[in-house]
Amino acid sequence: MARSVEPSPADHAAVRPIRTFLVEPNALLREGLRRILSETVYAPSLAAGSLCEVSSQCGPDSGTVVLITDASRDHEGLCRQTKLLKEQNPNAKVVMLVEQYDLAHVLTAFRSGADAYLKKSISYEVLVKSLDLVLLGEAIFPSAIIELLRDQDARPEQNNQASASEGPQEITPPTKGLSVRETVILRCLMDGDSNKLIARKFDITEATVKVHVKAILRKIQAKNRTQAAIWAASHLSASRGATVS
Repeated sequence: MARSVEPSPADHAAVRPIRTFLVEPNALLREGLRRILSETVYAPSLAAGSLCEVSSQCGPDSGTVVLITDASRDHEGLCRQTKLLKEQNPNAKVVMLVEQYDLAHVLTAFRSGADAYLKKSISYEVLVKSLDLVLLGEAIFPSAIIELLRDQDARPEQNNQASASEGPQEITPPTKGLSVRETVILRCLMDGDSNKLIARKFDITEATVKVHVKAILRKIQAKNRTQAAIWAASHLSASRGATVS
């Protein structure tokens, strides 16, 4: 079994011991995680079925705290609590565990201050090493999310100019001047559809789909389909019901 690196005696003297809290509603999974982590420096001080059972232990005077929590159920609520926790205790580290990635959820978690966003299907070696990286100050998220956010932060002025230059929009903002057809195809990209599947859905050729995709990438300033899907997850939810005329 892979174990995280034990802090040196000097490290222990310089900082307070790591306190780990595990929150997982599924009792069987919770016990399995507790046993795995018990062999590491992240042995849970408390394993609970809900966040309210451990929140009082993660306050501003708690020192270095690692909260490993399920994020599959009340994702929005957890993100709000994470933001509050990080404001109260800057030394707190929040690791969210999910069944599968949802692009909009990943973005929300990142912006709330979560330190890691991991699938429950990862191996225990990856989990422990991820915890090591989090303690070193690293953020662990799908790489495409980080890259897109950096691109957006680096060129907000360009984004505004591009939006203004596209002229009248057919869908309510913010859609970067996308046509109705482009908006619907963008939602298909968000769902992971291939060009062939998109062509079948709208009875058009794959070549036409490629033209639309190229135009979409240019308008939203995305480098590839993955970035386009991430952008769509955070910008198109308000106009989800739009249809192709």
